[in-house]
Amino acid sequence: MKTLLVWLSVLALQGAQPLPLGKITFPNSGAPAAQAPFVRGVLLLHSFEYDDAIAAFREAQKADPGFALAYWGEAMCFNQTLWYNENLAKGREALARYRGQTPGAPTARENGYLDAVEKMFGPGDKASRNRAYADRMGELSRQFPEDEEAAAFYALALLGTQPESGSRDSAVTLKAGGIALAILKKNPQHPGAAHYALHAFDDGEHAAMGLEAARTYAKIAPASSHARHMPSHVFLPLGMWDEAAASDEAAFATSVDLAKRKGLSASQYDFHSLSWLQYEYLQQGRFAKAREAMNTVQEIQKVQEGSRGSTNVHLNHAESEIGRGYGPMSLKAELASMRARYVLESGRWDEMKGRTSFDNVDELFALGFASVRLGDLARARAAYDHLKNARDQAPDEDNRQLAQIMMAAVAGLIQIAQGDQARGLTALADGARIEGGRPRPIARPYPVKPATEIYAEALLASGDAAGAVRQFEASLARTPRRAASLLGLARAQQAAGQRAAATRTAREFLAVWHASDSGRPEVKEARTLGSQ
Repeated sequence: MKTLLVWLSVLALQGAQPLPLGKITFPNSGAPAAQAPFVRGVLLLHSFEYDDAIAAFREAQKADPGFALAYWGEAMCFNQTLWYNENLAKGREALARYRGQTPGAPTARENGYLDAVEKMFGPGDKASRNRAYADRMGELSRQFPEDEEAAAFYALALLGTQPESGSRDSAVTLKAGGIALAILKKNPQHPGAAHYALHAFDDGEHAAMGLEAARTYAKIAPASSHARHMPSHVFLPLGMWDEAAASDEAAFATSVDLAKRKGLSASQYDFHSLSWLQYEYLQQGRFAKAREAMNTVQEIQKVQEGSRGSTNVHLNHAESEIGRGYGPMSLKAELASMRARYVLESGRWDEMKGRTSFDNVDELFALGFASVRLGDLARARAAYDHLKNARDQAPDEDNRQLAQIMMAAVAGLIQIAQGDQARGLTALADGARIEGGRPRPIARPYPVKPATEIYAEALLASGDAAGAVRQFEASLARTPRRAASLLGLARAQQAAGQRAAATRTAREFLAVWHASDSGRPEVKEARTLGSQ
């Protein structure tokens, strides 16, 4: 058995400086020639860089055809645990090739890994297979308590037992986070430990527990676009906009560089991080940069539609062996959500003027909201009717509830615009109440403009400053340091006679918008409030 302690790098083409992926210890019985590609594969696997990991594990198999863990690693790549994406046939095929090469691994520990992955790709539905895999990894971790890799993959396996939608079992996720942090304490350069800690704590309630991992993960594995993005899963829910934006800027740039070096099309860029980045720019008051991000998606979508004759270019494009796994959202739908956020955050209602179509429910919601602001109540009512259809046809209770919140917001704004303030405020309060009963957002707020914030704005406009203060505070408790709620709170506090509080809140808003576009009226207003 050989023990290998490595700091492996992705070697960039044409003499560029190598970028690290992290540092692990993984004793194994493979041939010396298979060690470097095998450990590189494990490091890539820890950062969910699945396609490159598959290539690395296959390189290790070529160097040592009887190396059992090289087949284990390849199979692991075909279950993208936290993206709820798997290729069962390919996972089983990798394991069948292993069984055709060797009767088994020479050690009990290595056989434990193989037994676990056999359960992952065994009979039964995905949830039961993930549960059996997690149980087996727990046994392996207890049997070999010094094996950091067994512990790391056990933490990931626990996270993989959580449902794709609905509430998570915080006892399980916090247990996974604790395992990951314990590994990180022993090995501060372990990419999996940092990565899985971030996923364990990104539930909207425990983000602060992942700050240490967030501040180190991108430094551990800067070669990975996903590693550069993941810290924003902590920074964004805490309203740390500068850190979140820097994280996603680096993630998107890394994905562009990698795609170009590998000769892949622009459809392989990391649009997941770019869409997060657009929201972060909006919170910083950097509307020009937010539009630039939106235009990038629009231009690539047009190119892809022109070259493929398709209007539905998926993020998990076929150029990838298994896909990024961000789900079935197309570039067209992603662009619609980005457009909705841009309009609602910037107040550029004119961009929805005369619109008769929409590409997803986010854009429909923005269309209804903007139509009220433009005084086009007929179009707003049509948007409301479409939202009602979306609610009635929603595939599950979660989506029905979200559509109901959006319906309440648009209905309330229409009623207020028609002069029925009491009914309008009641409808807005209903939307805020439903939203308040949902878990805190783990990332960007959804709906794309919080219902509680909309209700607070309406209360302030109605003259109920004290009520508006309470609702803006409730909105900020769910989405800390959100710019529109901060400025709204400062306005409401001023109107309620809470001058000192208004000054503090306005200064916090100015701190959030320290790099905002020049000439924004919000900055002038906040400076006046903050100087009192």
